[in-house]
Amino acid sequence: MLNNGTRVIIMANQKDLVAAIKTGLENRKDIESVLTVTGLSSAETKLNRNGVNILFWDLDEIPADHNVTKSMQRRCTLYTIYVSLSRGKYAHIPSSGNDIFLQKPAVFTSVTTWRFTTSSTEILDTMLKRQRPPNMREMVKMVGVNDRQKIVAIGSSTGGTNALEDIIKKLPADIPPIVIVQHMPSGFTKLFAERLNSLYIHDIREAHSGDFLMRGRILIAPADRHMRLVRQQDKLAVECYVGQRIHGVMPAADILFESVAGLIGARGVGVILTGMGNDGAKGLVHMKNAGSVTIGQDEASCVVYGMPKAAKALGAVAHELPLDQIADAIMLHSR
Repeated sequence: MLNNGTRVIIMANQKDLVAAIKTGLENRKDIESVLTVTGLSSAETKLNRNGVNILFWDLDEIPADHNVTKSMQRRCTLYTIYVSLSRGKYAHIPSSGNDIFLQKPAVFTSVTTWRFTTSSTEILDTMLKRQRPPNMREMVKMVGVNDRQKIVAIGSSTGGTNALEDIIKKLPADIPPIVIVQHMPSGFTKLFAERLNSLYIHDIREAHSGDFLMRGRILIAPADRHMRLVRQQDKLAVECYVGQRIHGVMPAADILFESVAGLIGARGVGVILTGMGNDGAKGLVHMKNAGSVTIGQDEASCVVYGMPKAAKALGAVAHELPLDQIADAIMLHSR
């Protein structure tokens, strides 16, 4: 198997935490070994330099050390799952694109253990899937950090599902990479993405951390997770993570837009569609200031003229257009 040689290292002292992680690893044939250590020096000595390493790091017991992490990443394939009661301990760790945060329950009961184990297993599966070497067709479509390829970022809320479908059905097959934040209840983004994927010619999917940006691909942020652009080696990918709600929502368009502004600047095309509230307005300002093209849906074609109105009020919208003109505008400004 591609994942032979995968070693999981649990760097923690809390017995309930270690037991919960090990529960999620039971009977997995894609894991070579599971080791428990109590400090960084011990973790370093256990790394498998010829395989894949996944390190569970309890930040409540062992503070982050970015220099040590970088050193380990230079020497071997390492993915890090930072665990803590508080996301604040993870917030200031520079992201490598190969790390993610996992909330630890305050008390491990049967219910919280099941939830934690389920989340850790999903993260582990995502990390191991990255080891599948991309085929030649995928490699050609991947976008490098320094490529000239434009990236389209869209934020929408109330009325956005119909607006997005109206845009997507008009786009040609060879579209620029598109990343979308659509406010939806938990579980519905996957169904929405699957429905669109069945109807249209593009590769449309609910995003997972580590998914690469590719021409022809549309990634929709999962409900209850923020999504942002990250560097993964020399390519652009997304990271999806649980964090604090922004404007009362998660995922938040502001998070996505700000990451686009910071990572690719003038190569971005930002679009804000119908929706209640002001999510995305400040992020779109960042994109515009970084040189990105910015587009807002006009009031007449919006179900709720909230998010586009807030963005326009901040001076973030360079082009205000009716919905039926936005698909053409995306392609025009993505050349």
